[in-house]
Amino acid sequence: MKKIALAAFGFLLVGALFIPQASASVSIKLKGGAFYAAASEYNAGWQGVTDAAVLASFTGPYHPIHFGPEIGAEMIFSLGGGFGLGLGAGWQRATQESTLVSVLPIVTYTDIIAPSITTIPLVLNLHYEWSLSRSLTLDTYAGVGYCLSTFRQEFHTNTDYLDSRENDVFTAHPSAFRGQAGIALDFEIARNIGLFIQAEGCLATLTDISGETMSYNSYAFGSWTTGPDPASLWTYTLTETPKMVYPEIAVSAVAPSSSGNEEKISDVRKARFDLSGASLSAGIRIRL
Repeated sequence: MKKIALAAFGFLLVGALFIPQASASVSIKLKGGAFYAAASEYNAGWQGVTDAAVLASFTGPYHPIHFGPEIGAEMIFSLGGGFGLGLGAGWQRATQESTLVSVLPIVTYTDIIAPSITTIPLVLNLHYEWSLSRSLTLDTYAGVGYCLSTFRQEFHTNTDYLDSRENDVFTAHPSAFRGQAGIALDFEIARNIGLFIQAEGCLATLTDISGETMSYNSYAFGSWTTGPDPASLWTYTLTETPKMVYPEIAVSAVAPSSSGNEEKISDVRKARFDLSGASLSAGIRIRL
């Protein structure tokens, strides 16, 4: 299904390049800025893991992953009457790191959670421009697209006992359709050259995040590596007592299940990473 979706989107891109140039002017927009992604389920899962760890003697907050830089380019073909067809691509990346520490009489444990998400959005937009003055233009647009992503999660566990270190790395390449809409204010500074600021909102969710895990281990007398092994990102509800209920997240080859103790795992399913959010950028527009 994903291959079909990519082929269909590629067909739209190629077809749009054959818009008759005799009646259509072309402009290019280059931008850079920052974006915000909700990542609500993912952040809630790690917050639950952190809350449970704090009750088990760890200290330190979980820092949710939300913000990151973005760059992008779009070629807009004028269709006349203020309308235009835009074809674009971009790059977005968000990273974050959280540290939890447990100090015991004999040993100190340090856990580090370090997720990152890199996304390449491919977009097809319908634009409509409003002329506000001789040098000021309001550009509104909406469209559809496809996200190609790389999700990476590192979980480090270090202790000062025999300098023990374990680094578990999970990598996946999910993709998803997206929808976007935005508005830009374009100020002409020279003939056919303008500066713009742009705000955009988008809807996109990565599902079935499956990939591979690698484990790197070392201690004072040696080191070893295991993997790669297939795994997926899961979310579930952990109930320790009726008053201690946590949404949690985990990477494993099979769905998490309850053990023989009093803890109960329920509502198990593949986790989602919500890319929906907003971005704010600025750039230059060149009319050819």
